[in-house]
Amino acid sequence: MTKQTVLPSLRALRPAHGGTCFALHPDGRPVFIRHTLPGEVVDATVTKERSRLLHADATTIIHASEHRQPHVWPQAGPGGVGGADLGHVKPEYQRIWKTDVIADQLSRIGGTPTFEAVKEALGTTALKVEPASGDETGDLRHRRTRVEFEITKNRRLAMTRVDSHDLVEIDDMPLADQSLLDLELLGDSPWKRLYRPGKRVRAIAPNAGGRRIVIGNQTFNSRRRRVRDIATWSVDYRGLTAQFDVNTHGFWQTHRSAPSDLVGTVMDFAQVRPGDGVLELFSGAGLFSYFLAHAVGEHGRFISLEGSRMAVSDARHNLRSLDTPRDLQVGQINSQTIMQAWSDLEQRPDLIVLDPPRSGAGKEILTTIGMIGPERVILVSCDPAAGARDIRDLMARGYAVTNLRAIDLFPQTHHFEIVTVFSRQ
Repeated sequence: MTKQTVLPSLRALRPAHGGTCFALHPDGRPVFIRHTLPGEVVDATVTKERSRLLHADATTIIHASEHRQPHVWPQAGPGGVGGADLGHVKPEYQRIWKTDVIADQLSRIGGTPTFEAVKEALGTTALKVEPASGDETGDLRHRRTRVEFEITKNRRLAMTRVDSHDLVEIDDMPLADQSLLDLELLGDSPWKRLYRPGKRVRAIAPNAGGRRIVIGNQTFNSRRRRVRDIATWSVDYRGLTAQFDVNTHGFWQTHRSAPSDLVGTVMDFAQVRPGDGVLELFSGAGLFSYFLAHAVGEHGRFISLEGSRMAVSDARHNLRSLDTPRDLQVGQINSQTIMQAWSDLEQRPDLIVLDPPRSGAGKEILTTIGMIGPERVILVSCDPAAGARDIRDLMARGYAVTNLRAIDLFPQTHHFEIVTVFSRQ
């Protein structure tokens, strides 16, 4: 079977993880189809075959869903670049789609006992994906405060085609914050003299400072002048406002509402008390760290562990004004380093917060947390499959799920965030 094979009149059955819909080939093989919706009948062109699994793009829509809309970014449609795999789906149904994916992954990856335990504890409504603040209505464009591109030999900005290394020159990016589009970075750009083929471009729109454009390893302001490698963000939680200086080469949440939404969710769930001992893993530039450390106060104790030296340097700067006894550590996050951080805390932590990468925390880290036995654990997951595995593994170590909130911080894509709270049984 070749990439040009067309599978006629397939019916998309249900959403699947990764922005595809599950369907069945006439011979019984599973097919995962991009650019369709549940219930649609489509002709699909095969793009990849692995063992008995087929991947395909819907190229002709025979019977369209009522939830279909014109794609918000045609260059990310069939055969195009990645970055908007749900751009053909109406906004309200995108969240229904993602809600179905949570239930599917908890059942399939976490296992039926995990899914049933979560449903029994919280009810099915807790799995409903909520819009980010400000996304309750509207077309969900222009939400991203950070976008990235590659530079072609023509000195134009491009992105890679899905399942390919081919570069596609970009003439529009409707998911980007409008202030970034106003810089005229795309097409025959006034920035062209600074573009070097093979380099990457990152455009950033921080909410507490000027726009920043990173070209290669150099950072520029909107007037194309070199500036420090810092972008400044402001985050508010219940009247407490913190300012974060973050390296322009480092990580910060992309959606304009993500920092405040995540801080609000984690802190509301954490119920930190003055004098508590808190351990944070994968702490980044200190987004949660600041508010957690502030909450435990001068009579509490806070320790964080992060693998990026650059991020820890930013975090130390961002938490410099706090009186809380704290230790922001840099190092690989594994059983040994977590146990050492626990020893440094000099008490059993009341709370452990962890925000692992897309691959999840994994058994080693969760086993170690189970051995330490904090009263509460808060897990932030940006991938539902990894989140389902982590929920299952932490429940197996004596923890019960007591709360869960899913937030659509990546509209037009299949990604979203899940914040899960566990209590020790």
